[in-house]
Amino acid sequence: MCFGHPPRKSSSTSNNNNNNARRRHAVSSPVSRAHDPHNPMTPSGTVGQTWDKPPATPEPSMSDSQTPAEPPPPFTACAEEPDPPPPPVISHDTSPTSNAHTNLADSGYTFCRQNPLVPPQQLTTVSLREISRGALTLIIPPYNTYRNHLEVSQNPKTSLPIVSSTPNCPDTTLLSSRPLYAAGYHHPANTHLPKRIYFEIRILSLPPRVQDAAVAIGFAVKPYPHFRLPGWHRGSIGVHGDDGRRYCDDSYGGNDFVEGGWAVGERVGIGMSFGTGPVGTRGGEVWFTRNEERAGGWWLDEEVDSARDRDPTFGLDGGWDVYAALGIWGGGVQVEVLKFESA
Repeated sequence: MCFGHPPRKSSSTSNNNNNNARRRHAVSSPVSRAHDPHNPMTPSGTVGQTWDKPPATPEPSMSDSQTPAEPPPPFTACAEEPDPPPPPVISHDTSPTSNAHTNLADSGYTFCRQNPLVPPQQLTTVSLREISRGALTLIIPPYNTYRNHLEVSQNPKTSLPIVSSTPNCPDTTLLSSRPLYAAGYHHPANTHLPKRIYFEIRILSLPPRVQDAAVAIGFAVKPYPHFRLPGWHRGSIGVHGDDGRRYCDDSYGGNDFVEGGWAVGERVGIGMSFGTGPVGTRGGEVWFTRNEERAGGWWLDEEVDSARDRDPTFGLDGGWDVYAALGIWGGGVQVEVLKFESA
């Protein structure tokens, strides 16, 4: 699902490379004329003297600096050709399924400008124990617009939340009651250990048409615009079930990632590591699972389109608390949480 920007017209400029080949002109040796004994002018310019052959010219002495170089070593072919680089990630301007209004995207950017990220919070021993056990829930934004369209109940067997939506439910992001990654306590610089978090759900109900609803799963830092889906703004990533694309602070059409059209009964999850990536203590790898099997992944700090996207690691580099994020749009959606993991 796309986040609110209409397609941008991209003007492609063709580069005509006129490679003017330079001709190397070989300088021919001057043609020597055969000596004519009847010619009064000898090669030396003396009259009346003939020559059987031109005088010998002493060869110049070769200094050390003019010593011929050693011949190059023989060429040895590689046993195997190196692997080609991976194909570039394809970004899109819009989603093929559904797209939010531009005004909502602008409101999301305004929200982020006016509300800077909050510093890591202090947690009690009880709260830290709840995080380690995964005894968390999801919080509906505290506004009637969302409370009238969303309900969070509790699974009697697991005590984990079940989220249901009613018709005309707007774009909404629900965050976990506690951060899965608490920077003040889980940062690898303090623990000297890598940190991994994981969030998994199962889809219980969806409307018949994929264009009528969307489910997204991801992570976000606070404050995050609750009227937007995960991955559309700063400090957030998300994988969307309608189009299968991944979003990292991307309010356009996302990047191709997995097959979309998640179905009822499927379970999907997203994980992220801290302190294990190539950027040291920054957020490292993100991975996605589908029906308990890994279906894809990427590195947070991989190259992005700087003209479109912002820094995808901002807020997710280990310096802020990170929450599980569930995005819902449309009615007839029901999702149950299977796992909140913080290991």
